[in-house]
Amino acid sequence: MKKQRGSIMVAVQALDRSSRGLLRKAAVLARTRGCDLELVHVIALPYAPAVSRRANLRQAAQEIVENSKQKLLKLASSSELKGIPTDATVTWDYPAADGLVRQVLKRRPQLLLAESQRHARLARPFLSNTDWDLIRKCPCPLWLSKSTRKLDGPVIAAVDPMHAHAKPSALDDVILQYALQTAQNRPARVVAFHAYTLPVPPKADGSVEAYWLGMSEEEIELYEAMLQQAHDRLSVRYRIPAKNRLVVAGDPASALPRIVKKHRASVVVMGAVSRSALTRLFIGHTAERVIDALECDVLVVKPRGFKTRVVPRPRLLMPLPPI
Repeated sequence: MKKQRGSIMVAVQALDRSSRGLLRKAAVLARTRGCDLELVHVIALPYAPAVSRRANLRQAAQEIVENSKQKLLKLASSSELKGIPTDATVTWDYPAADGLVRQVLKRRPQLLLAESQRHARLARPFLSNTDWDLIRKCPCPLWLSKSTRKLDGPVIAAVDPMHAHAKPSALDDVILQYALQTAQNRPARVVAFHAYTLPVPPKADGSVEAYWLGMSEEEIELYEAMLQQAHDRLSVRYRIPAKNRLVVAGDPASALPRIVKKHRASVVVMGAVSRSALTRLFIGHTAERVIDALECDVLVVKPRGFKTRVVPRPRLLMPLPPI
């Protein structure tokens, strides 16, 4: 029996030529990984469409879906995807991220590819955008496309060898495994990166903020040595060259973009975990700042055993009739 090929799901937002760049990237990933493609467009409306006296609810919804499906099929047959088996699905769901996750649960792709859109600064604290919802909820690896550049640069694996942010240790292994896969199993093209911050030292007047504990120079040196050793042990397991093992002092939101620019990286592989609502707000804001600052693509992976909270069936405020 012939082994079934895996698939890459592509979240198509715009049903016109502006999506051609995303399709070209999808084609590169599909050919590199030997996968089929599944184009998915989500009609993200919480209510059924308004209808005239001459059309009923089902007819109006059917027309919208069929019109979108024809446009998506046209993209599926474009020259960018020539020779790659490609399916097209249009679904009515809300919010868009949940609709995409439901398709992931149904189709079980190896990867979800989606365009990342920049957002207004004032909207960030509310974490209401589709990008961040997918980061939190998508059970399969999520590739956020932020650049139209070719994927010919190094791959940066953003690891946390001392688990300072309470991420499970096995997540670093997942990050490095996907980084190597993205680099076509060439360790020399993978950069293992970690940025760390230290407690703020006492103020000039001797006072210390209540939540900070000052560290002596000896303690700082010991911590940095332990961090480097842990980073080396992790990197050696995946044959990452010594010159590609970077441990940098500083805020990840500023340090990582500098490293990406210096190495002209194509993609950064990061890990994400689910947290309580309160903790998620803090950690999520940091992650979004990092992702928003990067000029390259981002591949977000989850620890093994991750389970999404998205339910299989959509819960629209006003359910549509079956289409």
